[in-house]
Amino acid sequence: MNLTLRLRVVTTLSATLEFYDFTLLIFLANAISLNFFPVASGMGNIMPVLMVFFAGYLARFIGGLIYSHGGDKHGRKPYYMNSMILMSLSTLGIALIPGHDTIGNIAPLLLLFFRLLQGASLGGEVPGSVVYASEYSRENKRGLVTGLIVSGLTFGNILASGAVWFIHTWFGEQAVNAWAWRIPFALGSVIGLISLWLRHSLAETPVFESSDHSRRETIPVISLLKNYRCQLLRGVSLAAAPAVTISVLFFMPRFLQEYIHQPPSRFMGSFVFFTILASLSFIFAVLSDRIGRLPLIRYGSIMIIATVPASIFFLLHGILNPVMAMLPLLIAQGMINGVYEASMVELFPTGARYSGVAFCHNLAFCIFGGATPMLLEWLCNHGWLLSPGLWPAMVSFVLMGLSLHWKDRYQDKLTEI
Repeated sequence: MNLTLRLRVVTTLSATLEFYDFTLLIFLANAISLNFFPVASGMGNIMPVLMVFFAGYLARFIGGLIYSHGGDKHGRKPYYMNSMILMSLSTLGIALIPGHDTIGNIAPLLLLFFRLLQGASLGGEVPGSVVYASEYSRENKRGLVTGLIVSGLTFGNILASGAVWFIHTWFGEQAVNAWAWRIPFALGSVIGLISLWLRHSLAETPVFESSDHSRRETIPVISLLKNYRCQLLRGVSLAAAPAVTISVLFFMPRFLQEYIHQPPSRFMGSFVFFTILASLSFIFAVLSDRIGRLPLIRYGSIMIIATVPASIFFLLHGILNPVMAMLPLLIAQGMINGVYEASMVELFPTGARYSGVAFCHNLAFCIFGGATPMLLEWLCNHGWLLSPGLWPAMVSFVLMGLSLHWKDRYQDKLTEI
């Protein structure tokens, strides 16, 4: 296998496995709630699980700062390697924690601890994958290689939702709630070691090795906050759109069951949603190498604003089924999803690129991605059932405004940015 193909396979597979591990918690929220936050303890409902889910996003931001600081100072490869080790061990930890009925309140504390480690790992993994792959690719292939990673991340959601659907089908809900929920976590930990082995043969990126060592910042994130505030604002708004959409898709199974009162068999819809999103993201990523990133960002934003709130309205009134109601969001977000990572890479110079991408990506997913399930749960519980459509539209409106006067650098060499 030549270097280019091996790089694409490794970065895509690694992204898939990392996001599979990270998103299992939300798909198994009901089982996690019963095992770690039972009613008898006074903590029993879905909200504590959503708070633990959110905590992973907080740790993601901190972990991203740590990993990216080292990656910009000392090289991409060592920090890219270490993130997978942390994810595998923390995921295995979740699989092995005794329940609340065995060790009491220590159980939810251990769950929170391992979730924080998962978040810290992912904070370095995703920006590391994107920067690593981008700096190895030609300028007319950056959309393709980052699109593969984004599709890999989304495919991680597909694997997670598919694994949860499988154990529900094979073992039944009672067994899943009792013990079978641990199987996908244990499997994810073991598979993660395969990704680590695949990464071992990769070398440092040529863009980093050719950069001027004397121009590397002592603390890259300080340089970002001083010199690249506009780029940071654009990057955060860019990453906020997929962060919100993915969290809306996470929330949809619960929304369909609890607020529209559809049977649990419709949970398979998550598998369909993420499959469509992964496919469209890659198609639009490849297209962006030809027509640029900005047209797709703007078209996607306008489509979300114009169609998604109406689609949720039609879903609530039984005019559209869930897949058709979510299709406008999936198509529009596919445009943004396909280009947002490449666009963030093209915002920052080599000496601060890892830190810039990590800061924007993780802050957006921390604030918008992590908090969205809690926000939607609260809003829907208080009667705001249109919120899964209105929230993405609001975020897209901000992104559309910030995209004005934004230079598209899809044809520029990364060494010249």
